[in-house]
Amino acid sequence: MSKMTSHKTVLVTGANRGMGLGYVRHYLREGWIVIATIRPHASAEELLWLRTDHPQLLRVSELDQADETSIIRWQHDAAARGYQFDLVICNAGVSLPTAFGEWSAELFDRHWRANVVGPALLAQAVAPRMRPGAVLANVSSGMGSVTLNIGAEGPLDAYAVTKAALNMLTRRLAEKLRAAGITVVAINPGWVRTAMGGPDAPAAVDEAIGQITRTLRDVGLKNSGSFLSATGEVLPW
Repeated sequence: MSKMTSHKTVLVTGANRGMGLGYVRHYLREGWIVIATIRPHASAEELLWLRTDHPQLLRVSELDQADETSIIRWQHDAAARGYQFDLVICNAGVSLPTAFGEWSAELFDRHWRANVVGPALLAQAVAPRMRPGAVLANVSSGMGSVTLNIGAEGPLDAYAVTKAALNMLTRRLAEKLRAAGITVVAINPGWVRTAMGGPDAPAAVDEAIGQITRTLRDVGLKNSGSFLSATGEVLPW
């Protein structure tokens, strides 16, 4: 790492597919050092191919965002390696369609741990390793807007509820990290053609990644605590 201190560094969670993999590809093209995390035993074939092509820039490590022990283990490893981040994209999460009438405590607990507790503990772990001027982006959803209440007739209720909580977490983190010069935003990537978004989504991954990365490039402390669309428009809570 000492030979690459001039490079900017980004952490991407949930980096083995979909939007996560898209962020990895984008920032490698931009010449950033990319720390890409995946869950233990997750398929990472494309990431490993990318690491072959970018051995000096891409690091792949295990992190289960729903497991506090895994987060602490990753935190110690990041400290030992001396990572300093300019951008953190908290992309990992779960979405399990479940109709009303079939809800369970386990359903909400899985969403809560992955979509709220995990991002909270990750932020706590990574904040000391973020440079002044860095950005922490929590990947949210339009379904997390209480005002818009998108998809209320559908089966993604646990997902929507926890994304609303993630938005509140973003507001709280923004105030806690402002003095350190760290900007915290929630980003709604929109409906994207991924395994989660499905084949009917209007936006391709590369299109959405291009919009979001431009937005993240331009945000600063004046935007901290905001809920933003992929193109940078302020969304209602």
